[in-house]
Amino acid sequence: MNKYKDYVVEDFVLDLNFQNWVRNHSPDLDVFWENYKKANPGQQNDIHKARLLLSAVYYRYDSNISEEEIEGEISALVQQIRSEKETVLLTANRPISRSILTWLAAAVVIIVGGLVVWLNLRVADNNETALTDSRKTLFEKINQSNSSQTLILEDSSIVVLEPGARLRMQPSFDTDKREVLLTGTAFFKIRKDVKRPFLVHSKMLTTRVLGTSFTVKANRGSGKEIIEVKEGKVSVYKTADFGKSNATRESYGMVVTSNQKVIFDAREGILLKALSDNPEILPGKAGRFQSGYVNTPVTKVLKDLANAYQVDIIFDEKLLADCPLTATLADQPLREKLTIICEAIEAQYEILDGKVMIYGKSCTN
Repeated sequence: MNKYKDYVVEDFVLDLNFQNWVRNHSPDLDVFWENYKKANPGQQNDIHKARLLLSAVYYRYDSNISEEEIEGEISALVQQIRSEKETVLLTANRPISRSILTWLAAAVVIIVGGLVVWLNLRVADNNETALTDSRKTLFEKINQSNSSQTLILEDSSIVVLEPGARLRMQPSFDTDKREVLLTGTAFFKIRKDVKRPFLVHSKMLTTRVLGTSFTVKANRGSGKEIIEVKEGKVSVYKTADFGKSNATRESYGMVVTSNQKVIFDAREGILLKALSDNPEILPGKAGRFQSGYVNTPVTKVLKDLANAYQVDIIFDEKLLADCPLTATLADQPLREKLTIICEAIEAQYEILDGKVMIYGKSCTN
């Protein structure tokens, strides 16, 4: 009996046997899955996509990612795949009429959505109250001007407050952690201290870092918060989860890296990872990427691009090994560069879970 016959992308991603094949490349599993693809051509695209997605996760495994982070990354992938499918289905199915049943369903959605928002904000308020009560006197800075203001903290970390933002903290940091409360939008450039993680508590999220630069957008009343990483890596938690006794486990949070952002919508109650709106080449990485390429293997160009922006660009290296690229890639945004590359080799790209997936075909045919 073929247990995989009804599998789609997310099913393959969650399958332990499939995960083992992608991760360990054992000869027996290579034979099994290659034969399966030949016998089931209708599932080849789903298998190819699932393999690329898992390859992106295991690529980070080679960069000292924990097993719990791997589980969290895979769960996030499946969640986002299902979320995108639901969005497509909702868009495709237009309402036939505004019947009583339709209005009742809409009312339920509004009520449940509002309840989720209220619960998230209530938990955040409780957390903030407890945090404030534990500090007799808090230092507070409110940017009441029309331009950004820069603060230098006692550990030499830098915080840039946007207009209307408010930052609160103890006059001096604890010996085991550095902790602040933020309302509004601020950019953080945190000095690394492996013994004292830096915690940014916003209304609905907690961001945990050792040392990196990132932006937190936590505006009151919006029902949505965004954490965008410029350089490095952070772990983002829902406030409700971070308050749990074992919240230091990475599996409760979402790992966000350079040129990625995570969005939390209180109505949905889930964290979604995406590529930054305007990814930038990281400081010191510009030399990894050339402005022009002539008959260069596209695999090298894609690797140069990934190194310069420090984003995951996942592709089948064997499949694209013989694809040459001649192109000028200078000041274009990252997405435009990807479009130029894909058009040249008759491929396409997709951004999923903050990663770039390249789907192409062999250039030897």
